[in-house]
Amino acid sequence: MKRSTILRLSLSFIIFLFSFSATVAQDALWATGSALPDGTTVQLTRRPDGKFTFTGALNAGELKIMTTATAGSDTQYLAPQLADSYLVNNGLAYVLTTDASREGWYVSFQEDTYRFVVDTGKRTVTGLLLLPWNEVLIAGSAITNGADNTEWKRDNMLPFKRSHDNPYVFTWEGWLGHFNVVEPDRFKLEGQMTWGPRELHPFTQDEDILTTTQFRQGGDDTKWHVYQEGFYRITVDLYHETIHAEMTAGTRSTNIINSQLKK
Repeated sequence: MKRSTILRLSLSFIIFLFSFSATVAQDALWATGSALPDGTTVQLTRRPDGKFTFTGALNAGELKIMTTATAGSDTQYLAPQLADSYLVNNGLAYVLTTDASREGWYVSFQEDTYRFVVDTGKRTVTGLLLLPWNEVLIAGSAITNGADNTEWKRDNMLPFKRSHDNPYVFTWEGWLGHFNVVEPDRFKLEGQMTWGPRELHPFTQDEDILTTTQFRQGGDDTKWHVYQEGFYRITVDLYHETIHAEMTAGTRSTNIINSQLKK
């Protein structure tokens, strides 16, 4: 075998081992540093799409994201590619490093509602301050007058009711079912009475609303599916990114009357 062929094979094997080890190491991620209250270390939540998230309180200080629960010789850090990178950003690239002294992500001030998302596929970290929405609305073909044979009707969205105790929690009650319109039995949630920019979707197309538990904001235009007609109560928690639906003892006629009263 030629020497050049052997070198190419060896290089390919090394790259494979590096990629494999990086993938394995990122099955779980942790946040640590002076920005964490009381200097704690917190495991990030892994979403169904493979991204990692954190939602909670942070202090002014430095935040580091690492691949092990405690720092050690096998720990890799997801360090900002650029110096002086702030956690609140629209998506900044990171590099993997074993250098524990390399600077992390900077948090400017204390706040209880930080959220950041780690996309290990794109190798980016995106952060924001999670503020309550003014409204949440249900849109689609599964609601009364929500669509026709051509399109969904954005003006016929139905509003959720905000909780008096928690500004991040919204609840909707009404009839969901089959109508002979475009994209039957489907719906999504909007943060305003138009299409975007704030939208809530299931992680995969046609998730059963009765069994789904999580949602994502933005991304592909996937919708929930209604497999059982009936009167539903749907509760959305924007802070914890959860959704819960149950069937209740309402009637379709009640929903039609309520929808007419809103017009």
